[in-house]
Amino acid sequence: MNQTVLEILTEEPSMETFLQVLLPKILPEDYVVGINCFIRPHEGKSDLQSSVPKKMRAYPRYGYPVKVFIIHDQDSNNCILLKRELQELCKISTYSTPVLIRIACRELENWYLGDMAAIEMVYPETKASRLENKAKYRNPDNLQGHSEMEFLSKKFSKSHAAREIPKYMNLENNKSISFNHFLTGLKKLIAS
Repeated sequence: MNQTVLEILTEEPSMETFLQVLLPKILPEDYVVGINCFIRPHEGKSDLQSSVPKKMRAYPRYGYPVKVFIIHDQDSNNCILLKRELQELCKISTYSTPVLIRIACRELENWYLGDMAAIEMVYPETKASRLENKAKYRNPDNLQGHSEMEFLSKKFSKSHAAREIPKYMNLENNKSISFNHFLTGLKKLIAS
């Protein structure tokens, strides 16, 4: 078991639910969710942003190495400015805890839209796999993810989708550039 702890800070509980299902597929064997990998959900942007400085001051006192991965929805924010704000919040500590920040463009639902076959497995009525080559879906990060999911299925629910869609996601072939940055960033942070 790896002695380094991975702390993942999320903006909302649905991202936590999503990661609970997804992480066991992508973490190396020496990282286990609930043992040395912890997902810390927050109740929205302001809760996450007020929590970051407190956590960054606390991590050096844990007595073991910690790596921090922050996931924040872009929504209508400027990605670059949002990432800079989060980086500034992380600089509160004089210790150098490794931190990586990823912005979900625009929101978690956009990551689902990068894998239409996974959506169709959970919401068969969408026939979503037929839509994946339409121009609108070629770059899912440009869509309003939550609204698009509601448009595709009247049965859409944030919690159900977060629990079920990652079970079927093809991690090698997701059209969401943001999701792919998340995957490569997580692997990079773990390997560092």
